[in-house]
Amino acid sequence: MPHKVYLVDGSGYIFRAFFAVSPLTTRDGYPTNALFGFFRMLVKLLNTSDSQHVVMVFDTGEKNFRHALYDKYKANRPECPPELAKQMPYFRDISRALGMLVLEQPGYEADDILATLAHRLRAADIETVIITGDKDMMQLVGDKISIWDAMKDQRIGRAEVLEKFGVAPEKVGEVLALIGDTSDNVPGLKGVGPKTAAQLIDLFGDIENLIASAHKIEENAGIRNRKKIVEQIEADKDQIRLSRKLVALDDHTPVEIPQMAECKNGSVKLPITQLSDEQLFSALSRREPDSQHLRELVDRFEFGSLMKGLNLAGPASTPKASSYDYKTIWREDFGSFLGELKKQKSFAFDLETTSLNFLEAEIVGISFCWEDEVAYYIPIGHVGDGKERQLELKSLFAGITPIMTDSSIGKIGQNLKFDTTILGQHGIEVEGVEFDTMLASYLINSARRSHNLSVLALDYLGRTLIEYEEIVGEQPHFGYVPIDRATEYGGQDAHCAWLIRKKLYPQLEQAELLPIFNDIEVPLLCVLSRLERKGIKVNKDLLANLSDQAAQRLATLEVEIHELAGCSFNINSPKQLSEVLFDKLLIPTKGLKKTKSGISTDSSVLEQIEPHHPIGSKLLEYRSIHKLKSTYHDALVEQVAPQTGRVHSRFNQAVTGTGRLSSSDPNLQNIPIRTAEGRRIREAFIAEAGKLLIVADYSQIELRLLAHLSSDPALIEAFRSGEDIHTKTTREILGAIGTERVTPEQRRIGKTINFGIIYGMGAFRLSRELGIPMKVAQAYIDGYFGRYAKVRGYFERVQQEAQSKGFVTTLFGRRRNISEMDTSGRDRDFAMRAAMNAPIQGSAADLIKLAMVKIDRIIRGECLPFELVLQVHDELVFECDESFREEAVKIIKREMEGAIKLEVPLVVDVGWGLNWQAAHG
Repeated sequence: MPHKVYLVDGSGYIFRAFFAVSPLTTRDGYPTNALFGFFRMLVKLLNTSDSQHVVMVFDTGEKNFRHALYDKYKANRPECPPELAKQMPYFRDISRALGMLVLEQPGYEADDILATLAHRLRAADIETVIITGDKDMMQLVGDKISIWDAMKDQRIGRAEVLEKFGVAPEKVGEVLALIGDTSDNVPGLKGVGPKTAAQLIDLFGDIENLIASAHKIEENAGIRNRKKIVEQIEADKDQIRLSRKLVALDDHTPVEIPQMAECKNGSVKLPITQLSDEQLFSALSRREPDSQHLRELVDRFEFGSLMKGLNLAGPASTPKASSYDYKTIWREDFGSFLGELKKQKSFAFDLETTSLNFLEAEIVGISFCWEDEVAYYIPIGHVGDGKERQLELKSLFAGITPIMTDSSIGKIGQNLKFDTTILGQHGIEVEGVEFDTMLASYLINSARRSHNLSVLALDYLGRTLIEYEEIVGEQPHFGYVPIDRATEYGGQDAHCAWLIRKKLYPQLEQAELLPIFNDIEVPLLCVLSRLERKGIKVNKDLLANLSDQAAQRLATLEVEIHELAGCSFNINSPKQLSEVLFDKLLIPTKGLKKTKSGISTDSSVLEQIEPHHPIGSKLLEYRSIHKLKSTYHDALVEQVAPQTGRVHSRFNQAVTGTGRLSSSDPNLQNIPIRTAEGRRIREAFIAEAGKLLIVADYSQIELRLLAHLSSDPALIEAFRSGEDIHTKTTREILGAIGTERVTPEQRRIGKTINFGIIYGMGAFRLSRELGIPMKVAQAYIDGYFGRYAKVRGYFERVQQEAQSKGFVTTLFGRRRNISEMDTSGRDRDFAMRAAMNAPIQGSAADLIKLAMVKIDRIIRGECLPFELVLQVHDELVFECDESFREEAVKIIKREMEGAIKLEVPLVVDVGWGLNWQAAHG
């Protein structure tokens, strides 16, 4: 095989991993998301690489020769996020443990080392592939040197560089010098973007010739703003030359290679100039992974799911599936098995199906466990050998229905909402749900990296499970898995749930979480199962009509935007939009958010440029309508189930940090309602013929909870008296006299202050929200705490509790772990805001969950003709027979307002109508 070396840009890998992987922590709160992503990316790379020569290159993080040239180099770079900084010491350990050579050189950047190695290897006729997403590295592309952006799986050669920059690789440095780099604080030539820079270098060849021939630019009609560019070159020629030096890669870096072959600890290092080509190639080869070190890292950071990818055996004490007795229950065994099952006070169970969509899923098998060493699997729908001995589905249901519907027999499992939903589709309403391991893990630490069974099994049982993908592979569904393998897989799921319960129950008890687990989360599981099965009807014709109207408006806006821009371009392309706004229209960029690729064009930036150019407001309207059309008008139609004509969203209990439910497939909790277009989407959610929708919404629940938790007498009195709290705040903070003198705009200020206080909003954010000076915003905040002094004291107590205990609690005992209290800067501020808000928002989440459980219990106990069909934050939506509307409203209002007794009254606003929007009135 021809010689090939892969050079990995380690710093790029780190930051990509950090931003690609959602926040993860160990059980004790140590952040691990970047480490996990980095680990996983490297394992994938090493497993798929066609060369054993893979080298990791890092920045040292120290100043280098470029800082000597320009003391402001990288001066604008934000500090490393504290949660990433904590992970920084371990990336080199991971790389070395995987057998990779790790290189870094004080005084130089990783880019320089990559350039030096690439050129030396090319001279030795060795192919080099640089794994990076950094555009600066495209300077190196050429014969024997290419780039692989592994995250995008994009290979970059000369043709790709030419397409991106408009110039050949050897001229990329010239273009980079002109356009500058905001992230590295490379000045560049003001007002010149990538397209113009490429034109200039194509015409003049390089920076020096451009400076010397700048007067000729005005002769080229194809270059925009020619006169201004000439003036700018004359004014900034030294700055341009400096920029060229800053972006140039030093390919003569004094790289030293540890001589591992001669010295195991790598203490002997030789400059690459002293190595022959073959010695260098040999030195860059991977070594054998350090299995012990890898296992230590996997255990330390709780990366159990990576064990298989590493092909590492677990510790000798790790249990193996083969050490347990997993039995297949054939048709002839079912009678005796059923007799044993009926004797149990509780058991774990798990279904295997053909799909995760409950409307399409067919049951393939079911597993049970009620002992520490034995589990059972009943095959129902497998193809292949043994299918003739399988139990028929109707026989299974006839046998287990009395047991599954017996509330005196406890049911245990992992993510039991899915299993209860599948059985519910077959008319079996599971009663006696006792323990869900996913929900228990979530309550104990909502911030842990995952609550799935594989992670829990590794963390609590030291056991690596067979994964679904591993056993099913390319087969259509689980029914094609051989029954002996299905028994092993299904048995492990029920068995591990049974064993993990024994580990988690004492933790729930110790943390005083059993009441919220038993009274709210577990009963809610069954409520949500019924809610998801019911779904909500959607008017597809109305959505199609809204989509057509949106398409017409978008077409009109596109014409208007192109007229304002003076050219046609792809409005949905951030790059093209940026060029139009800041290169062509020359909209001022001072104070605008910058990204690695240049000035951002997100909505916050468009709002800032709105006063400078009318294109801003048009773009904002275009974005808003485009999002409504793609996310709701079109997508919702596709998500209507053909079997029911309704949308069946999933409601997730174990996702958010605060305890709130989340909604997915589709997400019905983020439908915009502040605009008329957004509210029209709610009109598409309708009741069946002869029914109507009832909407019940807790009024100002978070502010009422703040009054209760803080015991502030002024706040309590405001709610007891029934006075509008936003008007009261406005009158007292702004000094308006009398309710009648408070205008709607003034009330909006009071409302923003009230809710801003709950979410820890400071003067800077409040000033931006209200469009007022910082001093005025600070005066409003000071005035609020002056009027409601006990609120300030309450927040101070919450912060102290977070710092001393590492967590805060809701009224119902739910915990939010705050593990970053010892950090500084923005990270600490975020943690403090989270600590302040969690008891309030979490209590509101607990309250509406409790109300859902109570109302569901009444509906089912009395067989009443209305059902819960949606939950959106503080709002419940029911579908009800028209004739039962008055009775339903009484029940809903009574149960929601009486769910808990506070120092202030709970108030629920109730409305009804034939569609969701009409019910809001």
